[in-house]
Amino acid sequence: VAAFDKTIAAGGTGKVEAEVDTDAFTGPIAKSILVYSSDTATPQVNLVVKAEVRSFVEVLPRNLLRLNVLQGEPASDKVTLTAADGSSFAVTAVDTAGGPYKAEFRELPENERVPDRKGSQWEVKVTVPADAPEGLLNHKLIIKTTQPKTPEVALQMSGVVRPIVQVVPAEINFGTVAADAPVGRNVILINNRQGTQLELTKVEIDNAQFSYELIPLQAGQRFQVAVTMKAGTPKGAQKGTLAITTNDPARKSITVPIVAT
Repeated sequence: VAAFDKTIAAGGTGKVEAEVDTDAFTGPIAKSILVYSSDTATPQVNLVVKAEVRSFVEVLPRNLLRLNVLQGEPASDKVTLTAADGSSFAVTAVDTAGGPYKAEFRELPENERVPDRKGSQWEVKVTVPADAPEGLLNHKLIIKTTQPKTPEVALQMSGVVRPIVQVVPAEINFGTVAADAPVGRNVILINNRQGTQLELTKVEIDNAQFSYELIPLQAGQRFQVAVTMKAGTPKGAQKGTLAITTNDPARKSITVPIVAT
C-alpha cells in the first residue's frame, strides 16, 4: 500500500492507493488488501486486486523446456517468442548460464508463424549435445531481446542426462551389520539402451571380503550383479570397488563403490 486517506468526512470519499509488483508473476493473480476503520458496522473491508499478467514478450507454449536425454544422443526442443502488443523486436543472444546447451535462434517466416499473432515472432531452439555430461539439467537461460521493456526473457531448463548404460543403485551399501549376522548380499542392475548388445567382459572386486555373482537377465540388455559379504568379515569399516569392463565404447568401464560396517 503506497498511501491511503486516514480520515474521511461524513458523506465523503477516501482513496487507498496500492500497487502490485508483477516482475515475478505471469498469468492470473489475485492480491488482497485489508482495510481497517472505525466504522462500527463494517470495521474491515477486503479489497482484491485481480489481474492477468502478460509479458511484453511471451514465450509459447511456456517458458520451460524439459529434456530427458540419453547420453551420446543429442536432444532438442524449442519455444516461440511473440510480442504481446504486436510490436517488432529481435532476439540478439542466448546466455546458456554455463549449462551444456547449444542455443540457436531465428525469426520465423510467414508460413511458420503462430496464427493470429501480430508483430515479431522468433524461434529459440535449445540442444543438449551428444557429449553432455551425465546429471541433472537445471539452468535458467536468458534470452536477450531488443524489446525495451523486456530486454531479457528467462527460459527454465529442466531434465536429466542419463547414461547409456544405467547402473541402479549407484552404490552397494550394506549399512551396519552385526558381527554374527548371516552372510549379507546386495544387488545392482545394469540396463543397456535398446538396439545395441552389451557384454560385460570382466568383473572384479578389490576387497577379498566381498564376492560377486553375475546373472544375465536379458541377453545383451539387462544384467544383475549380486555382491556378497563373506562370513567372518572382520569388525570395522569395509570398503571396496566393483569394477566392470564392458564392450560399450561410450562406457567402457563401470565402477560401483561398496560400503559396509
